[in-house]
Amino acid sequence: MAEIYVNSNSPIRTKIYWEGELASPTGNVTAKVYDITQNPANVISSTNLLLTLTGTAVETDVGTYQVVLPFSYSAYPRKLKLVWEYAVAGSTVGTHTTYVNVVTPYVSINEQIDELNFGSDPSDPNYKTYSDLQMAERYARKLIEEYTQQEFYLYPDTKIIYGDESDTLPLSSKINRIYQIYSNDILLVDNLATPKVNNWLYDPIVSETGFGIRVNRVNLLDNSVYVANGLVPPTINDTYNGVFSKNVKYKIVGEFGWDLVPAQVQMATVELMKDYFSKDKVWRNKYIKSIKTFDWSFEYNSSASKGTGNLYADQLLAPHVISQMVLI
Repeated sequence: MAEIYVNSNSPIRTKIYWEGELASPTGNVTAKVYDITQNPANVISSTNLLLTLTGTAVETDVGTYQVVLPFSYSAYPRKLKLVWEYAVAGSTVGTHTTYVNVVTPYVSINEQIDELNFGSDPSDPNYKTYSDLQMAERYARKLIEEYTQQEFYLYPDTKIIYGDESDTLPLSSKINRIYQIYSNDILLVDNLATPKVNNWLYDPIVSETGFGIRVNRVNLLDNSVYVANGLVPPTINDTYNGVFSKNVKYKIVGEFGWDLVPAQVQMATVELMKDYFSKDKVWRNKYIKSIKTFDWSFEYNSSASKGTGNLYADQLLAPHVISQMVLI
């Protein structure tokens, strides 16, 4: 799947094939852009047409066309579907679909050039194209996400967690904002509604680490308070016992991830981008630690498959590896 960066107007390209060959359509090439991002209710709408763009031919590549997404449509991470339409061989209409992720880079293009000491002028022998830098950053980002089991940007998502008689519901991903909470498919809290809806007695808040939701007991009234005041305790108290009840399924809809990329992740990204551009990347991708000439003695690094393949990057990322963290 293609990628463009948040707050960028990078071109989105496609190639048009007809009868197995690259072709130049007659007339306009258009791209209908749909938003297929999961919304807070975890529903994907395939009919959310954002806009229709007219493509332009890339003169250096036969059969290649591109459209440029306006800045306002790349203001935040999202998933887009582009349906390309064109006419080939007279009136015959062709169509195909491509997908694009609008993503947050862990290191910006400008920072990449500065940190890696690349030239910004094409005549510079150390020059890298925008596409080269994008591919290297993507390589580093995917290695980091696979190793840490985290995404270091904000994104909407839904998690299913079972309670365990605790005031805290641990999550495997960092949550930034709570949208909705369901218990066995019954809506308890809806912070998206106007006004907000709370069918629960409890005030759920994000835990201090960000890797859980806990009950705010500051203003919580238990059954004894109701009885002392001559009131009948709500039946919901009997159902939930003031906690996330054992074996009860909770569905958490919210904004997950990080609002800022941690400094260690940025540094690890730069280190892994260096690996991407290094001449021995092909060997290291095969877990080869060293090569001796003459006898061609290869030594394999058994630990390379357990991390990113870069010891310094692994050390930087160690505090963010989910399996090593206290989630609540």
